[in-house]
Amino acid sequence: MLGRIPAEVELGPTQFGSQRRKGYHDMMATLYEFLKYYKKLERGLMSMDIEGGFDKIDTWLLCQLMAARGCGLTLCRWVARWAGRRSVKFRFNGRLSREYYINQGISQGSPLSPFLFGIYMADILSPCLLCSPSVASVVLSYVDDGVIAVAGISRGTVVVRMGEVFEDCRRVAGLRGMGFSVMKTQ
Repeated sequence: MLGRIPAEVELGPTQFGSQRRKGYHDMMATLYEFLKYYKKLERGLMSMDIEGGFDKIDTWLLCQLMAARGCGLTLCRWVARWAGRRSVKFRFNGRLSREYYINQGISQGSPLSPFLFGIYMADILSPCLLCSPSVASVVLSYVDDGVIAVAGISRGTVVVRMGEVFEDCRRVAGLRGMGFSVMKTQ
């Protein structure tokens, strides 16, 4: 399925991770190129981490987002069944608990989950590329981590734009019941 779903759904040029030939090193190279291109301007970076994101994915909304990005109905239904048919049992002091059914989120340990998470997050950590004579910014993402890079004519311009971009990311994440880790967002 990890071969079939990415063939139908594209995550976008500024989303890295869980995509063929687009890893962390590519993200860092893109970030480096942005900073190098705007080396004569004031620059700033903000790193962000979605808190508990995999557990908070709404499977129905994920399927809607997949369909909106061109994924066929068969694959959308498969993902809904895959994500919705999970259960867990806990073992503590040699005793096994009853079975608990999980109907929210996706399994973080699956190779497919980072790509599905990328689909879900595409609007939250969207490319958000803005270029004008006074300020330029871009949002890069690697699964549940994001970086806002801003270059501007003054430190104040950079701070204001960075705040605007972060607030936009935070607002969209909040609409999906997600937020950014305070400890990991700087």
